[in-house]
Amino acid sequence: MSATALLPVSSPSPSSLAIGGPILVASDGSAFSHEALFTAARLAASAFGGALEVIGVCEPMPGVAAGMDVLPVPAELDEARRATMLEDLQRSVNISAAGDPRWPISVLVGSPPRMIATEAEHRGASLIVMGIGRHNPLDRLFGTETTLSTLRESHVPILAVGPNFPAPPSHAVVGLDFSQASIHAAHLALRLLTQGGRLTLVHVRPRFEHPSADWQAWDADYGRTLPPLFEQVGSQLDAPDGVTVETVTVRGDPAPALLAYAQQSNADLIAVGTQRHSFIERLVVGSVATRVLRTARVGVLAVPGK
Repeated sequence: MSATALLPVSSPSPSSLAIGGPILVASDGSAFSHEALFTAARLAASAFGGALEVIGVCEPMPGVAAGMDVLPVPAELDEARRATMLEDLQRSVNISAAGDPRWPISVLVGSPPRMIATEAEHRGASLIVMGIGRHNPLDRLFGTETTLSTLRESHVPILAVGPNFPAPPSHAVVGLDFSQASIHAAHLALRLLTQGGRLTLVHVRPRFEHPSADWQAWDADYGRTLPPLFEQVGSQLDAPDGVTVETVTVRGDPAPALLAYAQQSNADLIAVGTQRHSFIERLVVGSVATRVLRTARVGVLAVPGK
């Protein structure tokens, strides 16, 4: 949603939407997380036509320093932790799925963000369902920072939900910068909406203003490009009967402006496209998706660019 020159937009190809692959639910099996995650996952499975698969990841315990040496942790300890998480996940699935045997569960040992992203791509997943967890300062697998780290690793869209996520949502706000990733996000958000829901495409124009004639001319040209671009995206979305698609333009910094609009309009879901940034860019500037995930009090759908 940056103030760059706006160009004609192209819709994601049907293959790039990856509809029909499994819905990968990442959970640690905690009682706090399973209801929200599995409710959102059922919605996604219905919307995208994929089967549910559940994954947990135990981070291996580090070795213990002993003078100049490092004592390795016995492999049995990591295996015991893995078995405990598997039992927790099986219990959660039994509660949420009424023992549905079609929900395969796997628990791996490794870096959670990397393992989740790798497994999602390997399995051809349509979506990863994770948590926005602000309940626990230790930030386990259902935590925001783990979700953010997974997003940076993943080529698969991520739906991050809190404990009160409604399924299905009735109002989704899409941060639209007319990139293919943001249009992809709009397509996916549209599928998640309830019948009779509302999809709002929000473009954030630059807040900077200058009295010079050059600025005024550029700003006027910028404004004239927006209506045909909005119309083009709207026609590509092909919204079903009963779903309202509306367009809004606001000024400001992209993430705060988008969050403010979503809060004012009582949105249930914020959808954004993400772009690949270097490590230094993330440290200095961050990204819209990062700021939205860290701040939003509603569900967030983050769609990585190709």
